Amino acid sequence: MPSAAEVGRRLKEVRREKAMTLKQVADSSGMSPTHISEIERGKTSPTVGALRKIAHALGKDTAFFVEDRPLPRVSVVKKEDREDLLLPSADETFVNAKGLTNGIPAGRVTAVLIEDKKGAALTPDNKEGEEALIVLQGAATVTVGKESFDLEPGDCLHYAARSKHSLTFTAEGKNRALWVRVKPGAIRW
Repeated sequence: MPSAAEVGRRLKEVRREKAMTLKQVADSSGMSPTHISEIERGKTSPTVGALRKIAHALGKDTAFFVEDRPLPRVSVVKKEDREDLLLPSADETFVNAKGLTNGIPAGRVTAVLIEDKKGAALTPDNKEGEEALIVLQGAATVTVGKESFDLEPGDCLHYAARSKHSLTFTAEGKNRALWVRVKPGAIRW
């Protein structure tokens, strides 16, 4: 979470971009101009409720002000800009992957392209939310709870992320799978 000074800097920057005065933000948020000024100068940290009111007055998501780094409303990751990831496996080695998403304010979706050889095994932490795995190339065995599923290209498995689960690539050569995680509270389309 950013410091009080960083929250204030972001608030002031957005207010100025929108050509709003302290009084206009105060009137729209139901807060005093003095309090908003103190927040902008990093002299005080806003409560969640106050930040929500200010964000609404400025037409921004509250998350914009509290994300570790400011995130764009639309995130594009070009193929050549994908971040290389090493995901922990069961045997203290790593599985090769590429990050497909960077995130948006209050975002709940993460997508990762997993690429590795036969025998590579991934055992993600059990977390709240949902996950889906789509095999793109090769084959994989995915275990969810006590059930195992053999997946081939085009097959998709969707499960609650809190269930104990693991993936093992089973085909010779290159194996590829798309792994998508949706954190709790996501809107379903």
